[in-house]
Amino acid sequence: MKIRKGSLVLLVGKRNYLVECKGKFCCNYGAIDMNRLVGKPYGAKVRSGKETFVAVRPTLIDFMFKKAKRGPQIILPKDAMQIAAATGCGSGWKTVDAGSGSGFLAMALANIGCDVTTYEKRKDFFELAKRNIKYSGLKATVKNKDVTRGIAERDVDLVTLDMENPEKAIKHARKALKSGGWIAIYSMHIEQARDAVEELVKEGFQFVRVTESLARDWQIEFGKHSYSRPKTHMIAHTGFLTFARKV
Repeated sequence: MKIRKGSLVLLVGKRNYLVECKGKFCCNYGAIDMNRLVGKPYGAKVRSGKETFVAVRPTLIDFMFKKAKRGPQIILPKDAMQIAAATGCGSGWKTVDAGSGSGFLAMALANIGCDVTTYEKRKDFFELAKRNIKYSGLKATVKNKDVTRGIAERDVDLVTLDMENPEKAIKHARKALKSGGWIAIYSMHIEQARDAVEELVKEGFQFVRVTESLARDWQIEFGKHSYSRPKTHMIAHTGFLTFARKV
């Protein structure tokens, strides 16, 4: 695949930069005429001063952490993919997401083929999510609406809630879901998960469970004094995931 004018390119060197392939890009090593990469295959090299960069096709993860603008707390990929693993969601799944926030979960679900509609009641977060989704190149419908007042979609495969007081949206989620459909709720605190579980049981959801996904990176050192240990300044726990199914 060849690099198109205006497309995003990940320049990989001693430092990595995600830039649009047009005009000049200035970095610590000097200026790069990005137009020189237009029409060349990914993997092409370009120099800036004494540094050589390889032009790589970026993934969604590159976009999320190097280009997307952040607003509120985001759902990290480890939790987004836990939702995918637990529910089996994928290509063609009709999915409703709320609240959008920065749009990270909506993008993660769209990236694996889900047909995503995402609700966000705050105008500023709505605009932020809409911008991020647009520039990611993915497709999702973004609504500036309060999900606790109702969900317009029906026969939905999956509803995801990442919001304050998600229990207020559970009855609407039940109406929207098809038989066998899933609900996944992200909670920062276990008390929030407990409130969600109470409401899920009240609304007749089955197979209710709460879990957390822990991940920690390790540093591996070689040489005379080699050692391996978990990296410091790392948050292994992010939040709690509550899953249930409409039967």
